[in-house]
Amino acid sequence: MNGGIFMKKKMIKRPMMFLLGVSMVVSILSGCGSSDSDKKPTSSTPKELSGTIVLGGWPAGDEAFKSIQKGFETKYPNVKIKYQFASTADFTQSFQTSLAAGSGAPDVAMVEGANMGKYKEGSGLENLYDSPYDAKTMENDFVKMKWDLAISADGKRISGIPWDIGPTTYFYRKDIFKEVGLPSEPDDVYKQMSTYDGILEVAKKVNIKGKRWLLPNALYLYTWNFINRDYYNENLELQLDRKGAIEGLNAAIKMRQNGWDAKTADMWTNEANAGLANGTILSVAAGAWYGGFLKSWVSKDNSGKWGVTRLPAGIADSNWGGSYLTVPTQSKNKEAAWAFIKYALTDTNSQNTMFKAVDYFPAFTPAWKDTAIYEAADPYFDGQKTKSLWVDIAKNIKPVFSTLMDGDTETAITTTVNTGLNENKSATDIVNKVKKAVSDATSEDREKNIDILKDAGKWKGSN
Repeated sequence: MNGGIFMKKKMIKRPMMFLLGVSMVVSILSGCGSSDSDKKPTSSTPKELSGTIVLGGWPAGDEAFKSIQKGFETKYPNVKIKYQFASTADFTQSFQTSLAAGSGAPDVAMVEGANMGKYKEGSGLENLYDSPYDAKTMENDFVKMKWDLAISADGKRISGIPWDIGPTTYFYRKDIFKEVGLPSEPDDVYKQMSTYDGILEVAKKVNIKGKRWLLPNALYLYTWNFINRDYYNENLELQLDRKGAIEGLNAAIKMRQNGWDAKTADMWTNEANAGLANGTILSVAAGAWYGGFLKSWVSKDNSGKWGVTRLPAGIADSNWGGSYLTVPTQSKNKEAAWAFIKYALTDTNSQNTMFKAVDYFPAFTPAWKDTAIYEAADPYFDGQKTKSLWVDIAKNIKPVFSTLMDGDTETAITTTVNTGLNENKSATDIVNKVKKAVSDATSEDREKNIDILKDAGKWKGSN
């Protein structure tokens, strides 16, 4: 899930956690910004709001915003919208730099869920619990797990409003499964792949040596177990030893030894995207948003050939990814920025208009009541009711404890497992190396996280 190559605008890596250097973390947590921008907005009527707001993020967020722009500008005729979009990597880096410098950030910024742990304890983003923001009044309308991830440890700040969540499913080439005599209907595929032995049977059946593989990289058989990014408990203890994880790693080793994975660096490289487009790589697991990626650019010419089912190997319903909309403290037009966030995220019509445009599954639960959308058959997925499936999964997603260490932990796990598979190491050896790599990569952020929890009166660990 790391190391994607960004050659074009659409070569985006939505769920990646882009890491901050120590100095930049300090700058962001201290909330650098100009004094002029520290003024809180006041309450105005739609016609009184004026000026320009810059919306910033990564594709396909811009396409979603454009789908509701006309409606927003009709309601707020004196507010104009500009866009500041780039690849996920480029936008995230420039946004972090802008927060540290105190200038250059958009008025409304997308923040990936995995990055929220880096921002929510600082003051670089507006506290939307403060007056005149009214975030507290809307929290019951959002998925609790996603809402809570944006709240500071002391419970006094919320730094963003959830836009979307990522109910996670397994996307597979239905036509090729059927062609080689495998089960192809979603329920049957789920049953076939409910164990790692079943997954390996599928991998062997679809494989054409050197030409076709089940997965971009075998490491996902292990990392799917952590797809919720629930790496730590509240005592900041690393939670690697969980049901199914070691079995997944042993299955990944066997898949690699047999040549049944494509051995791409990850699912986000140009090579992997090409394979998913031309049918030489047959499946991935990802959040609901990936359905939009398949339709719009990863595999846009293969409508009707893809299927969607729950995660393999008995892995519990999970969430991967999802973003927030935030107001940087340095914004010069906070009132209009907040008006846009409310229009986009707390209006059923707006949320579902964006959902239809880009498959960003709403964190705003009232939007799910529109049966015309959520019970509809999706022709791209051969008439399957994918949105209904995602609603069902969303209702089962469990809370996650987020930390400053999550991004470094994800990177260390992915990199170390990849290296271990390439070197034909044993599962025990790989796990031991993962633990050391995680410890080395997270030591500084761990101390910062301990201090945050101590300040909030919530630290119960041993040091």
